[in-house]
Amino acid sequence: MALLRELRLVAGDGHHAESKKLLKKVLSKDDSLYCLRLVVYETATVLSRRIDQRRAIEFLERFRKLPVTLIDIDIILEDSAWEIFLKQTKKGTSFIDCANLATLEKYKLDGILSFDEFYPKEVAVRA
Repeated sequence: MALLRELRLVAGDGHHAESKKLLKKVLSKDDSLYCLRLVVYETATVLSRRIDQRRAIEFLERFRKLPVTLIDIDIILEDSAWEIFLKQTKKGTSFIDCANLATLEKYKLDGILSFDEFYPKEVAVRA
């Protein structure tokens, strides 16, 4: 069971090919995939701002076809994410990344599919 963090499902993204490879790897093992609903919102917003609205919609359409269970952040998960966030010292720390770590702990998931260096190597799932 893995948590999906990198939603690079739009052609032209620097990690698009790697993302597809990573998804195939996980799905071929019949592993369950989970994703924070916040990550979907964040990804759509970033695509709309950095590229255009059409790409954001394309992403959402592709994402909806994936066998992913969405996780909503409840107050307990949010509190855990804030605890992790408050311990960070690096500039530019993402609350969403901290929420992903809290989700990993709460749901006892095996790892996080991500290219982000924020996550400890032992939980990052790579292609």
